[in-house]
Amino acid sequence: MRLFVALALPPQVQEHLDLAVAAVGDDEPAGRGAPTLRWVAPGLRHITLAFYGEVPGGAVPDLTADLAAVAAAHGPLRLQVRGAGVFAGRTLWAGVREVDPPGGALVRLMTDCEDLLHPDAARRERHRAHVTLARARRPDAAGLDRRAQVLSVYSGPTWLAEDVELLASELGAGKGGAPVHEVLARLPLGGPAPAAGFPDH
Repeated sequence: MRLFVALALPPQVQEHLDLAVAAVGDDEPAGRGAPTLRWVAPGLRHITLAFYGEVPGGAVPDLTADLAAVAAAHGPLRLQVRGAGVFAGRTLWAGVREVDPPGGALVRLMTDCEDLLHPDAARRERHRAHVTLARARRPDAAGLDRRAQVLSVYSGPTWLAEDVELLASELGAGKGGAPVHEVLARLPLGGPAPAAGFPDH
């Protein structure tokens, strides 16, 4: 199973972000060939906390219990999607800002989630909390820098993130080759420590 941990975006945040994305929408000319830019469908947008990759199905219950303990050790976070940027000339992203509590709580949560399976992982750009909006097939092929500049002034509504999700991702299984994500567990931030057994979905 290809697993990752994420924070979901509530509907009002998705809808507000959709309006901003529409302003920098897909302006590629019609013609033959695959588009140079692939937009992430609104229902697939999220804030990745940790990517685990392939995990045996038999390891999922223990991983879920460990993740529940990590979530319980962190409180809810008030967040805001704000600003934008580009990773490696290929990925357009919207930034995520901590409103309360400030001081790196979100990055600490990301680190603790990642350390469950990858304690020696290099701390790379994924630890810059973000929402992926689009990916280019070739570096700088789709004017990502221009789009990021337009979105740099974006400031979305705040919301309270109260749980983390453990998801399984099946690449290419959705419409147009998009991935399909299945929520395996939803675990409360600042919730009670997990009891023995598999946490409730």
